[in-house]
Amino acid sequence: MAEDFLLEIGTEEIPAAFLPKTIDDLREKGAELFDANRLRYESVDAMATPRRLSLMVCGLQEQQGDSVQEISGPPRSVAYDEDGSPTQVLEKFCDRHGVTPEQTSIVEKPKGEYVFLRKVEAGRTVIEVLPEILPAWIVALTFPKSMRWGDQDIRFARPIRWIAALHGKETVRFRVGNLESGATTRGHRFMGDPNPIRIETPADYRQILDKNKVVVDPDERRKRLLEQARRLAAEAGGELIEDEDLVQTLMFITEYPVAVRGTFHERFLSLPKEVLVAPMKGHQKYFSVKRADGDGLLPYFVTIANMEAPDMSIVQRGNEKVLTARLEDARFFFEEDTKRPLDSYVESLNQVIYHKKLGTSLAKVERIEALAGFLGERICPDRQNVVRRAARLCKADLVTQMVGEFPELQGTMGGIYAAASDEPDGVADAIREHYLPDSAEDDLPESLEGAVLSLADKMDTLVGFFGIGSPVSGTSDPFGMRRRAIGILRILLTKELEVSLPELVEKGLEVLGGLVKKDPGEVRGEVVEFFRLRYQQFLLAKGFPHDTVEAVLSRSFENIPDLHRRVEILHRMRSEPDFEKLILGCKRAVNILQQAEKDFGYSGPGDPLGAEDLVEDAEKALLASTEQVAGELAGLGSGEYEKLLERLVELKGPIDRLFDEVMILVDDEAIRMNRLNLLRKVSDLFQWFADFSKISL
Repeated sequence: MAEDFLLEIGTEEIPAAFLPKTIDDLREKGAELFDANRLRYESVDAMATPRRLSLMVCGLQEQQGDSVQEISGPPRSVAYDEDGSPTQVLEKFCDRHGVTPEQTSIVEKPKGEYVFLRKVEAGRTVIEVLPEILPAWIVALTFPKSMRWGDQDIRFARPIRWIAALHGKETVRFRVGNLESGATTRGHRFMGDPNPIRIETPADYRQILDKNKVVVDPDERRKRLLEQARRLAAEAGGELIEDEDLVQTLMFITEYPVAVRGTFHERFLSLPKEVLVAPMKGHQKYFSVKRADGDGLLPYFVTIANMEAPDMSIVQRGNEKVLTARLEDARFFFEEDTKRPLDSYVESLNQVIYHKKLGTSLAKVERIEALAGFLGERICPDRQNVVRRAARLCKADLVTQMVGEFPELQGTMGGIYAAASDEPDGVADAIREHYLPDSAEDDLPESLEGAVLSLADKMDTLVGFFGIGSPVSGTSDPFGMRRRAIGILRILLTKELEVSLPELVEKGLEVLGGLVKKDPGEVRGEVVEFFRLRYQQFLLAKGFPHDTVEAVLSRSFENIPDLHRRVEILHRMRSEPDFEKLILGCKRAVNILQQAEKDFGYSGPGDPLGAEDLVEDAEKALLASTEQVAGELAGLGSGEYEKLLERLVELKGPIDRLFDEVMILVDDEAIRMNRLNLLRKVSDLFQWFADFSKISL
C-alpha cells in the first residue's frame, strides 16, 4: 500500500543564503536516494524555513521493489560431467551465490551453452530500509559552511534539534548523533505551541504548522509577503519596488511573514533615489515605495516581520527610528562627498591597496585607462575623450564616505558624483555601468562607453590574477573570475563588438608589465583557454550541440560575435539533406591525410598544385571546383556565412567522385603526393570555417 513519507530536520536558524540550493539538493538527492534503494514513489518535493528542512515523498510504496540479478556461469561442458552430474566448478559457483545446482538453468549463447542464474531478492519494507539509509544521507547534505556542536561528531549547517520521520501513520525510527527521530514537530518560536506537536500523518503536516504560525512552503511565504507588501504600498498611494533578491532573502528569514508599513521624513526625498534605497534594502531589508505615476519615491517603506505582535505599531515605530538614523548618516555622507569634485578623490586611491601583488587602486585605474584607450580606438574612436575620462574617474567613489558606508553603491555613486561635478556627457553613465554585468543574468551596460570600461576593468582583473598565479581551481573562485569572463563574453556578443579576445588579453599582459610573475605566453594561453571553456559552456546552455560548438571553437577563438554566427549557421545547415554526406567526405579526407602522415611522413603541400600535376579527370574536376569556390569565398563577408556553407555543400559531388574513381595512397610517390596535396587543399578550405571532423554523425 502506498503512503506519503515525511522527513523534517529541525535546526537552529539556517542562513537565508543557504536555503535555495538546499531545497534543490533535498529534492534531487532525495529522489536519487529512493531510486538507488528501489523505493517506488509518485513524487518528491522539498520545503524549508529558517528552522526546518522538509522532504515530502508522495505515494511511497511500503515495499521495496525486488532485486533481480542475472548471472552468467561456466560453460555447460565444464559445469557437468559426462553423466550429467554437477562438477566441482558448478558447485563452487553455486556456493559463491548461495544457491543449489537445481536453481540454475542452461542458456544458449553464440559461443555455446552456459550455466545461467537468475537471482531474485525480495524487497523489504520501507520501515526496515529507511532507518538504514537516512542517517548517512542526512549528515552527507552539504552547505557553504557547516558546524559541529556539543560533543557531536557530525557537521550540519546549524545544530539539529529534532527529526520527524513518518510513513503514513507509522514513525520511522533511527538516530542521528544523539537524536532519535520521532513524530513531532515544533511551531513558531514565539507564536506557536511551545511543546512538541504530534504529526498524525504527512498529509496533516502543512495544516498543523500553519495553525502554529509556520508557513513551511517557501512559495506560499513568498506569495503572502508580496500580497501584504503590495497592499500596504497601494494604501499609501504608491507601488512596491520589488527586488527579487530582497524577496528571496525575506522569504528565507521568516516562518510567518507579516508586512509592516513605516514612513520617514520628506526632507530625505531630496537625496538621490539610490542613496535612499541602499540603506533600506541593504542594511534594513526594507522594500521602498515609488509613486504610482512615476519612478520617484514616496516617504514610505515596507518591512517584513517574522511574527505578529499584539501591537504592530511598536514594530513600526522601532523600524522608523532605525531607518531615520540610517538616512541621516546617508544625507551627511552625501553632503560631505559633494563638497569636492569627483576627480579630487582620484589621487587618494594611491592609499588603497587593491591587491598586495597587483598594487593600489590607483595603479588599477591607470591600467584600466590604458586598456579602455586600446579598446576605444577600435570600438568608438569618436568617443575617446569620454572613455578615457570615465576610466580615470571610475574608481574614485571608493574613497568617498558614502561608498565606505554602503559598498554596494560603488559605481552608482561615482556616476551621481560625476554628474554633480559637471563631467562631460556620457562620463557619468559609463562610470555607473562599468561594474555591469555582475552576474550571468544581470543587465549589460547600455552605453558603448560603459561597455568599453566594463571590458577593460574585467579584463585587467582576469589577466592580473592569472598573471600572479591565482587562477580558478575546481569550485574555488574567490575573485569571481568565471563571472567576469562570462560578463566580457556577453558584452562582446550582445554589443557585437568585433574585437580579438586574444589580442585584448595580450594588451592586458602588456599593461601589467612586471607585475606578471609567470611566463606571459603561458598566462596568455591559460586566460584564452579559460574564456574558450566559458564560451563553450555558454553555447551549450543555449542548446547548441556539443560537436557543433567544438567544430567551430577548436578551429579558432578570436572574434566572439563571428564565432556565434558560425555556430548558429553550422547548426542550421546540419539539417540540409546533403550535409551529412559532405561531412562523411571531409572525415574521410582527414583520415587519409592522417594515415599518410603516419605511413609516409606526409606533412603538407610544398609547391603549388596545378591541374597538370594531376592524372585522373575526377581529381582535376575537384581541383577546379575547389579553386572556384575558394575564389568566391574570398570575397564573402562574415554576414554571408550561410552562402559560404552552401557553396561548400556544392563540393559534395566532386568529392564523392574522387573517392569513387581514384585511389589516393598509390605506390607512385609523385602521384600520391599530388593527390594528398589535393585533399589537403580541400580540407583547408573547409577548415577555414570549422573543423568538420569534429561533427558526429
